[in-house]
Amino acid sequence: MSQATNKRRIVLIDHRFQLRMAAAFVMLQVILTGLFAVGLYLFMDSEIHADLASAHASYQSLSQMLLPIVIILSIFSVTLSIVLVTIFVVIISHKIAGPMYRFRIVLESLAQRRFESFTRIRPEDQLGELATSLDRALDVVKEDISVLQESVSRLHESHSKGDSAAVLTEIARIEAALEVWEKG
Repeated sequence: MSQATNKRRIVLIDHRFQLRMAAAFVMLQVILTGLFAVGLYLFMDSEIHADLASAHASYQSLSQMLLPIVIILSIFSVTLSIVLVTIFVVIISHKIAGPMYRFRIVLESLAQRRFESFTRIRPEDQLGELATSLDRALDVVKEDISVLQESVSRLHESHSKGDSAAVLTEIARIEAALEVWEKG
């Protein structure tokens, strides 16, 4: 299949989480812009009211100081924004990265034919539905492997006794356990 036919069309996968994260970023930007505006207003207000006696001199002084003040407040705003956004992103990303790390550990163990005990993720973490699905899938695989191991054990026992009917029964159980798996 081509890349164009596999293109994902869903924009919001987890509406609540994604919209809450977007709203938090918007609020952070509104707060930072507000701080910038308040700082600029306070400076402008103090300069305008400082000395109304010589309006021309105050205007000249204000116009000469305006660019450096705007630059300093902009640098402060951008720096504060970078720090706060970085902290915010790290905190939010833990709600996603934590479960993904656990999923990776479980899947890597499974790839090495080991069952890693899957610990539940924290309630405030994201990907809860995925954790539940992964847990159910692991339970199904464990159950099927258990059935196969029991059947193999009974198969060896029946074979050593020479009971061909029991051998055929166990082979049928093994086949039934394997047939429920769809080949992709």
